[in-house]
Amino acid sequence: MKQPPILEFTIVVCLLSSVIFGQTLKVDVNLVDVFATVKDDRGNFVTDLSKEDFRVYDDNQLQDVRVFEKQDKVESSIGLLMDASGSMVDIIPYMRRGVRDFTRTLPKTDDFFLVSFGTTVKLLHTSKQPAKHLEESLAGLRAWGTSSLYDGLLYSMEKVEKSDRPRKALIAFTDGNDNGSTITHARVVQEIQESAVLLYFVAIGSAVLVDSHTLESLSEISGGRTLYVPKQVAIAPVLEEIRTELGQQYYLGYYVPHRAGFHHIRVEVLGREVKIRAKTGYAG
Repeated sequence: MKQPPILEFTIVVCLLSSVIFGQTLKVDVNLVDVFATVKDDRGNFVTDLSKEDFRVYDDNQLQDVRVFEKQDKVESSIGLLMDASGSMVDIIPYMRRGVRDFTRTLPKTDDFFLVSFGTTVKLLHTSKQPAKHLEESLAGLRAWGTSSLYDGLLYSMEKVEKSDRPRKALIAFTDGNDNGSTITHARVVQEIQESAVLLYFVAIGSAVLVDSHTLESLSEISGGRTLYVPKQVAIAPVLEEIRTELGQQYYLGYYVPHRAGFHHIRVEVLGREVKIRAKTGYAG
């Protein structure tokens, strides 16, 4: 990946403006983006926190939070990834309705795109195209072939990262099984660690057919989560839950010198009994 890990951009700070021995002394400083979901012990969103309520640690070192935004003030870019492999033949209709309902409720300031994966990965629609094109793309979706989940995740994460919107999320409809990708699970884990994309998995159908270990571990690394939906249950409320959660997150940013290796992130709230979900770290 060409972009720096989970970082929106890199700022070069000149420590010295004068030239020393023919060279200017510089150091790379990275902005680390963290989106935090905060809930109380009843599962309700905690929405009244300020920057001073948070403590963010990078490798156990307390950081100075320099960027802070609340909830829906932050614009989003969202990728929708649909499993179109042969195992989804009974699930496709549910995905169609869910995607259609979800895209209708997105704020106009957000952008989105739709990708399918089966034997191959295909870009089906972007929010710059008319709604009629989305309907035609969904109607033409057919379940067949193998599952290239990891290829689909890699393609979609790379695409959503190109957006200039601060919050980047990927919602993948899948059972978590992969039997056709050209890349490995380890490569996907590395990609998640090197990106700022929140991963949400929506598994529709029988839970015994879902690779929950794969889905839950990947979503946890990113700061997202995995949701399970039986076939007879409407998918729209689950997607609305994700949309609401994205709108209730806190955006925290801090600067650190560029360092190689993996770095752990820990987010705390002072004096409150709350549950926090955020990205667990990033690769430098």
